[in-house]
Amino acid sequence: MKAKLLSVAAFSLISASMFAQLPVNTSPQNKKFILEEFTGENCGYCPDGHKIATQIYNADPTHVVIVNIHQGGYATPGAGQQDFRTGDGNSIGGMPGMSIQGYPTGDGNRTIFSALGYTAMATMRNHWNSMAATIKSQPAYCNVALQGTVDAQTRVLTVQAQVYYTANSPVTTNSLTIMLTEDGIPGNQHDYGNFNPTNWNADGTYNHHHVLRKVLTPTFGTSVNPTTSSSLYSGTFTYTVPTQFPATGIYTTSCLLGRLQLVGFVTESNTLTINGAYGPVYITNIANQRDLGMTSLNVETEACAGIINPKYWFTNYGSDTVTTATFTYAINGGTPSTYTWTGSCPPYTQKLITMNNMTFTPIAGTNTLVIGVNSINGNTDQNNSNNTMTKTITTTTLLATNLNMQMDFTQDQYGSEDTWQVIDEVSNTIIAQDGPFSDLASAGILLHTKTFTLTNNTCYKLAIQDAYGDGACCTYGNGSYYLKSGGNTIFGGPANYGLGLTKLFKTDIAASVSNVIYANNVYIYPNPTSDNVNVKFELYQNDNATITLVNSLGQTVYSAQHQNIGAGEHELKIPAINLAEGIYNLNLKTSKESFNKKVTIAH
Repeated sequence: MKAKLLSVAAFSLISASMFAQLPVNTSPQNKKFILEEFTGENCGYCPDGHKIATQIYNADPTHVVIVNIHQGGYATPGAGQQDFRTGDGNSIGGMPGMSIQGYPTGDGNRTIFSALGYTAMATMRNHWNSMAATIKSQPAYCNVALQGTVDAQTRVLTVQAQVYYTANSPVTTNSLTIMLTEDGIPGNQHDYGNFNPTNWNADGTYNHHHVLRKVLTPTFGTSVNPTTSSSLYSGTFTYTVPTQFPATGIYTTSCLLGRLQLVGFVTESNTLTINGAYGPVYITNIANQRDLGMTSLNVETEACAGIINPKYWFTNYGSDTVTTATFTYAINGGTPSTYTWTGSCPPYTQKLITMNNMTFTPIAGTNTLVIGVNSINGNTDQNNSNNTMTKTITTTTLLATNLNMQMDFTQDQYGSEDTWQVIDEVSNTIIAQDGPFSDLASAGILLHTKTFTLTNNTCYKLAIQDAYGDGACCTYGNGSYYLKSGGNTIFGGPANYGLGLTKLFKTDIAASVSNVIYANNVYIYPNPTSDNVNVKFELYQNDNATITLVNSLGQTVYSAQHQNIGAGEHELKIPAINLAEGIYNLNLKTSKESFNKKVTIAH
């Protein structure tokens, strides 16, 4: 890091093509509204805060700067979630005078708005608009500008920042804070009231914007002096951007260089923000002109009628902005079909494609879907190593041999969160449904039974949802669900399904009970685990069971055989305390079937 003072004339020599945001404006300005929004993916009201902040920005984008700081208990990731927390964010949230009392909350220019009844900097979202209007009407004695370039190969980011004083500061030394944020990160998010519907993606992910990734200066800034009128400060800062945040751990998210943005602001000490600005990040040294990579592919894990809805992200690793791309897709080795996307995908950003109601004829066992890049902007891809992704789709073996159906759903205390439906997969018609239910006065359970009739040789979908996202189990009562055909359970178990679950099944009255699956409801918990892996499953008849645990190298690290297990629910433990951290494949095999589950061990 280095800092130096230069004359205004010296700044005029800097290339405008490289530093379009520089030189800094030397005319007096009013303050920009700098909102540090404290949030978390498990905060159901936080999407409302995100929406309000976005509305404030959209109304006056040149005078509003937003930083989303994931901090506090609601930012603690659960299984399968991302970890957006940073040590810098924790320090900012805990700084003297911030006094966060709830989420979402935010400070405006690290100012205490006593006129609104506050004795701390953190304020609730319903006051952000009035805070913005007040701050933007106040004169600032300095202006801020910054901009960065990042090398695509080394990921070294170089930032130049400038502060110009249009008037004297009341203190001899100010502090300049530079933050690195990232926009448009798809991930998990609780949303109690559908507060921010436009922020959701078609694959069920939520776009996280303005996410604080790193403070490039010391957390509360680097010293700026002198601070007298006409003084000009210049600082150069470097940082190697990791490929993912956090750099280690199991709750990481990829960092795309094209989604990065800089935020810089000047404070008196570490409070009272005087002015700030956004700064762009330009990418250099990109290896290929055209390089599109398949980033992820999500599709239904099972099929019955053969209707799937693939959703996949692609990332532009080339220097050209992608405006059109053609993809090929094939199922079970059939003749490939093509799909053409049009839009705008700048370098090192990503886009989501959804292909609804794709049909195929399922085969017994597993089906294979392959999707790949065919062309970019009408030309060939210069890097084929990342062009293809494959997913397997299991053909359901779950059969209802009797058309007289019954759903036994046991709610926990918060039944108002729970609903279920049985849907005809082809026509998408709701055949039966129930819920939401009334809440109980205290923790406990209550059984709800509903009967209905189905049509033979038809594929159906059981869909259960929990609005809060914690299932109907277990803190507030041990809820459960059991779907029955002719009085026999074909699918069910404890209601520890989080946001919900979907299961396909087919009616076939010609099939005997011997054709129905013999094991079901295979659960692994806790997952991740540091001690024991608990395997809970249900058998519909006496059988043998073999459990194996295989590491990422294909080595079997645990194997056990259990003979003549009776029908009903069973629970087995696998000692994992001495196993290395990583992702393992757990296989439960009976005489008729084999079930595979992923388990993560993290000590």
